[in-house]
Amino acid sequence: MRSAPMGDGHYAKTASRSLVGVMNELTFLANVHREKRGADADLVALSVRLARTPMSPLYKRHVSPDQELQALVEQAMR
Repeated sequence: MRSAPMGDGHYAKTASRSLVGVMNELTFLANVHREKRGADADLVALSVRLARTPMSPLYKRHVSPDQELQALVEQAMR
């Protein structure tokens, strides 16, 4: 089964300092993980690892993006 290519990306300004902080932290962590694994690190494994990273905006709900997504999908399935 072929997967569809990614669509065009869009950039926009944000006033959310929390969002900027999370994006900066994910960039930093991705670089650290890639340095440990080498330049040809598996990007899928890297994305899974980052998805499991606890994030302060999610502490009151599901703590990490993977758990937040799982809860959202389960809610949509009801």
